[in-house]
Amino acid sequence: MKTKVNLPLGIGLKDGGCPYGTVPIMRIDEDDLARAKMNSKIYLSNTNEEPGHHYAILRTKPDPTRKINGIQASFDAVNTKGVDGSQYSSFRMMLSNGPDSIKTGLTVNPALFKDNKTRLFTHVVMDGRTQCFNQQCPAYIQLNSQIPLGWPVDNTSTIGGDQYAVKLQVIKEYISTGPNSKQFVWTLRFELENTILGFWPTTIFSRLSEFGNQVDWGGEVYSPLDLPSPAMGTGIPPRKNKVDTAYSTFSWFVAVSYQDSQSIIFESPSNTEVYESDPEAYNIVDVGNVDKFYGYLIVYDGPGGIIKSH
Repeated sequence: MKTKVNLPLGIGLKDGGCPYGTVPIMRIDEDDLARAKMNSKIYLSNTNEEPGHHYAILRTKPDPTRKINGIQASFDAVNTKGVDGSQYSSFRMMLSNGPDSIKTGLTVNPALFKDNKTRLFTHVVMDGRTQCFNQQCPAYIQLNSQIPLGWPVDNTSTIGGDQYAVKLQVIKEYISTGPNSKQFVWTLRFELENTILGFWPTTIFSRLSEFGNQVDWGGEVYSPLDLPSPAMGTGIPPRKNKVDTAYSTFSWFVAVSYQDSQSIIFESPSNTEVYESDPEAYNIVDVGNVDKFYGYLIVYDGPGGIIKSH
């Protein structure tokens, strides 16, 4: 089952990025704002069975006593084909607590990005009312000089061939945010040298200001009801009796860190369940702990093709 995973992924600004002491800020025009507003209307902060939204995820079961201060996963960098118009296909993880959530991963979203490239993305919901994407979130602070949110992935995985991936972490940390200033923030970390890409102050949230309570990892697809839904990844459903990561989209090193730890210690998720909103079109296999190469592995994919009446 072991698949060759190549690095580097090929993401970020060339020639070393921005000069020392500066960070990249993506140019945003009125069209970008309009696209983000439209996506905010169709994006959700939860996995309720809303029309047009399809999920194949591993999620923690409800537990009001759970306190989470970090999540992580490595995401297969697949470039999903046939995603058009306002459709999207994402491979992501989400940390939430009540009306607050932070979602990050890779996505193909032509309505948001004006192309069909696989891109790093974040979607944040604050108090169930305010939503924002990437660096359009007013409270998000970019720290990394080379990799802005929303940037495309140069190298993508091939079916049956080489696989490329990105490892992401969302962690609650107490960091320096200015001269003589430290505060608790939710950081977004990237695999290369455990780099902090940026952070969101915990104060912008209501319940997520203290800790997370729910987590899920896996695939998410959206399509208008009158159009066939796109594939989730390669479009090849995972085989439950013989999992093969060379053909279906997967995430590994799936892990969570709990607040009762003295430091950030990631461990395999427990008390979880799989959720398939449309098992005839999208599936997930919870493989569990495999070995040191994969850690905790989930495989999720499907051909799509769902059309639902209004």
